[in-house]
Amino acid sequence: MSAALLQVSGLRVNFGHIEAVKGIDLELHEGQITTLVGANGAGKSTTLLALSGLVKKAAGRVMLGSMDLSKMAPHKIVANGVVQVAEGRATLTTLTVQENLELGAYARRDKGNRAADLAHIYSLFPVLKDRANGLAGNLSGGEQQMLAIGRALMAKPRVLMLDEPSMGLAPLIVQDIFRILRDINQAGLTIFLVEQNVRQALKIADRAYVLETGSIVLSGTGRELLVNPKVQEAYLGS
Repeated sequence: MSAALLQVSGLRVNFGHIEAVKGIDLELHEGQITTLVGANGAGKSTTLLALSGLVKKAAGRVMLGSMDLSKMAPHKIVANGVVQVAEGRATLTTLTVQENLELGAYARRDKGNRAADLAHIYSLFPVLKDRANGLAGNLSGGEQQMLAIGRALMAKPRVLMLDEPSMGLAPLIVQDIFRILRDINQAGLTIFLVEQNVRQALKIADRAYVLETGSIVLSGTGRELLVNPKVQEAYLGS
């Protein structure tokens, strides 16, 4: 097994008196896709926001290799290589497609390779190249999701975290998004995927965790959980 690139230990998040994330442990291994699945309200998005530094942790440690991200500001977490694609895509609709992509590289220290990286993003998402000078707000939902992923890739992440990338998209577009994620991963990028589309997520995941009401209740390979009777009954309609 590859080395653990990102380690999360004892992560807790509280909203007032409500404990949304209850001391979870998980690992992302370098070059793998890890998925966190579960029902709506299980705490999946809160977990990602805590890892990105966007919500306060009540307890826990987040390590990227030997670097402690636990109390780091969000922009520094991005600069150190942990980049999140937010739920709902969060494209800047009054800017052009290319301006959105260029903003993804804002925190990068290396300024010289942006043109080559932009060309690479356009090779991954040809529809974005065709619409590079158009407003992002005129893109379809699927195209905006591609733009959000492309913008995150422009930050040159070591870990790419995605929150519900299939949400609200037509089935054929969902297949395209997941195919692109597999391709990006096969090129070497470590991915942490949060999804309600449990079947699709487990199909592409090397490792998977099931979150229920803030606690991890199952873990294993994606293939193991795909055939797990409890997962089938609860999430796959089997």
